[in-house]
Amino acid sequence: MKRIPFIVLVNLIPLLLTAQPRLEYRGNSSARIVANGKPMLMIGGELGNSSASMPEDVKRTFSHLHKMGLNTVLVPLSWELIEAQEGTFDMSSLDVILAEARRNELKVVLLWFGAWKNSMSCYAPEWFKRNVKRFPRAHTPEGKPLEEASSLSKNVLEADKRAFCRIMEHLRDYDAQEQTVVMVQVENEIGMIEVPRDYSADATRMYQSAVPKQLTDYLKQHQKSLHPYLKEKWQPQAKADANWPQLFGDDIYAEEIFQTWTYATYVEQIAKAGRGIYNLPMYVNVALNSRGRKPGQYPSGGPLAHLIDLWHCGAPSVDVLGVDIYDKGIKSWLSKYHLPNNPLFVPEIRLEDKDAVYALYAFGHHGAMGFCPFSIEDYPLTTAARANDWKQMDLSQDDQLNAFTSVGSSRSPLVASYQLLRQAEPLILERQGTKDMDAVLLDHEQREAEIITPDGVRLTVKHSYTLGWEPGAKDAEWPETACIILRLGKEDYLVIGSGVVVTFSPAESSATWQKGDECIGLAKCEEVSIVDGKQHVVRHLNGDQTHQGRHVRIPVGVFQIQHFKLYRYSASSVS
Repeated sequence: MKRIPFIVLVNLIPLLLTAQPRLEYRGNSSARIVANGKPMLMIGGELGNSSASMPEDVKRTFSHLHKMGLNTVLVPLSWELIEAQEGTFDMSSLDVILAEARRNELKVVLLWFGAWKNSMSCYAPEWFKRNVKRFPRAHTPEGKPLEEASSLSKNVLEADKRAFCRIMEHLRDYDAQEQTVVMVQVENEIGMIEVPRDYSADATRMYQSAVPKQLTDYLKQHQKSLHPYLKEKWQPQAKADANWPQLFGDDIYAEEIFQTWTYATYVEQIAKAGRGIYNLPMYVNVALNSRGRKPGQYPSGGPLAHLIDLWHCGAPSVDVLGVDIYDKGIKSWLSKYHLPNNPLFVPEIRLEDKDAVYALYAFGHHGAMGFCPFSIEDYPLTTAARANDWKQMDLSQDDQLNAFTSVGSSRSPLVASYQLLRQAEPLILERQGTKDMDAVLLDHEQREAEIITPDGVRLTVKHSYTLGWEPGAKDAEWPETACIILRLGKEDYLVIGSGVVVTFSPAESSATWQKGDECIGLAKCEEVSIVDGKQHVVRHLNGDQTHQGRHVRIPVGVFQIQHFKLYRYSASSVS
């Protein structure tokens, strides 16, 4: 038997003692990353596509993100930089990412820009792009080749997989102990643009052939839990060897289902090979089918919610479908992708101040595993910097950070919100997937919402403008506001957020008080900060701050954590 050298065994001990990052599920629909043995929320942001292409950019950007209060950064890693010459791999760009992330106490989610990025094969190396015969493209019905690699080509798959596996080997050898990288995205916003499917000869031949038994068996086994869309499209009465149009209807939506299968099974081979080397959690992200567009107008065949069953069947090595949100209707999009079989992860969302309240809602109401605005390096630390465009002010990032305490300046909304989330992270993680946590998101249209707690308390949360006291309350449009409510114990709560007012009553009581009804009062309220899971009182609140005990309030534009306790009383308790 071949003996393993002693020095190799010594080097393996830390890896054996510390499990690699993993996904831990909480209930049926919540999950979180566990890294270095500790659960975490990905309170993060995603870099712009080219913002990690040079070492100087990475160093400057990561320092800024650390000061913003992020704990996670999503970083593109492009194939053209890793393998500029076929068969020669250069991991220096990855090494810079690892080094700077560790220096700035950031965890990393790597985004593999391999065969596809936003449908196109634009991040593939030049040697790949030029050799169309060896690495064929998808085609339109007219035979026009697209700048989109064929998802059916073995050569495309093997080249893509080889590069991806070299990355995973590098992470296994140089990051398994530190666990800087906690998750990997396979490709980026995969999907066909311009047409609903590939119309090459090989693709058309496959489209007219029998649907794979792997998929038909899955549909039968999971028919009760299938997404309603797929259940409606599927025609189970079709013959056993039915082709794609026979099984799903002869239209562009059946073509999208076919294209989805080719992408999912392609990605599975990449993800499975990579996880066989270093078993990190993996996900795919999706460009939305919004604004009334049809397949091909939006990226057809991507990991859309209505196609989730195809991805689960075709790509079981992929853990999560992540939703990229650049459209209105945040509540609807979050609900569509927070499913019993898909924990919510927002790897991209349009960068704007309102992300501050969206993050609170995603983590508190949906138990999100992560929330990451796109092009996060462009977000300023202070509102003063935003107003004057900090990039043109020639301010160092240290000067921006020091400006937090300057007269007339304050933290930018997302920075302020992230600071609260980082403080409350241990408490949120403890309550993830339980009834001891919920959140509301309010605006001019929906001005209030209710939370019924396990104590039988009705917490009515209203937009703080409903009181009419704050500047802006009479404006035609109100800013979106949000809060997380955490239950610490019996009638003992934290409210974390901005622009809300909370009142309280027994859950079983009628709208108007009747004789014998119990009342609930405010026993205590204080602004707090949280360090290592322990509260520290910043200010005791009463009088005008609680409207003489009538409510708990955090004004619009202010981000706070308040701790409040309630008590019950009734007419029978009055002497």
